Amino acid sequence: MPFRRLPALGSLRAFEAAARLSSFKAAAGELSVTPGAISQQVRALEDDLGVKLFARAVRSVSLTAQGRQLQPALTTAFLTIREAVDQVRPQSLEPLRVDSSGPIIRKWLLPRLHRFSVRNPDLGVTIQSLSHLTTFSKDGPDITIRFTRTPGAGLFARKLCEEYLLPLASPGLIERLDLRTPDDLVRAPLLHDTSPEIFKDAPDWSTWFKHAGLDPAGARRGTRFDRHAGDHAIEAAINGAGVVLGRHFLARSDMLDGRLISPFGPILQMHVSYFVVCQAGDETRPNVAAFMSWILEEAAVMSDRSLLKGSVA
Repeated sequence: MPFRRLPALGSLRAFEAAARLSSFKAAAGELSVTPGAISQQVRALEDDLGVKLFARAVRSVSLTAQGRQLQPALTTAFLTIREAVDQVRPQSLEPLRVDSSGPIIRKWLLPRLHRFSVRNPDLGVTIQSLSHLTTFSKDGPDITIRFTRTPGAGLFARKLCEEYLLPLASPGLIERLDLRTPDDLVRAPLLHDTSPEIFKDAPDWSTWFKHAGLDPAGARRGTRFDRHAGDHAIEAAINGAGVVLGRHFLARSDMLDGRLISPFGPILQMHVSYFVVCQAGDETRPNVAAFMSWILEEAAVMSDRSLLKGSVA
């Protein structure tokens, strides 16, 4: 048996909201239209049906007998439609909790995070900066980005890239001091990022001076930045305060934008890497898998060593 022609869905929706809320103004707010639009839709429905659904007074409206008869059935029908639509619509992913050290977040993750948001507009991310190694628990992070030699037993981890140390300075400082060879560093203030000192035998300026054939005693001068302020050393170099033996991973965006230049080598391999880590089994969760896939793509460009000048020692 074919359906008889129904009134316009918009007019039925406007009437249902106005009847349920007992107000054209409230219905307009719920449906994001004007009260006048609700009034027009309801009047069009009344004309279509040939009955009055509202009794209109100067400052109020009330349902007629026909309106009271129609409203419950429409409310039930629209609720059924809404539930059916919700069942087939993909569910929004739970917000993702990501933590790492402050320098990694500020210098590497944040300049790229907008690309993750564009790709995953329905996935919220909470970023937390921590100065200590966190554990995965009910109240802990979903994902961590770790700068380490081993990501930890019993965890799911993917290597993002290895880390290298190289001299970095602002274009202005390089030009002003005419920094062309390692010997020219005698004219430049040195900036020390002590973050890598948490690792045994981590290279530093003294190590670099030895590989460059310079007297290591000349590497002791300059300003030091403690282990949680590696990005501060990079910012100081950007502002012309000196030459930093900086981490390539953290400084890459500044190198690409021309704020920092590596005037010469050698380049030191740290034998320490960055890993994206989650609890074993969580890598199959849709929100975790989405972040893992994106960050591995972002890190893949780190294999391009076109910005690294000089041989790796």
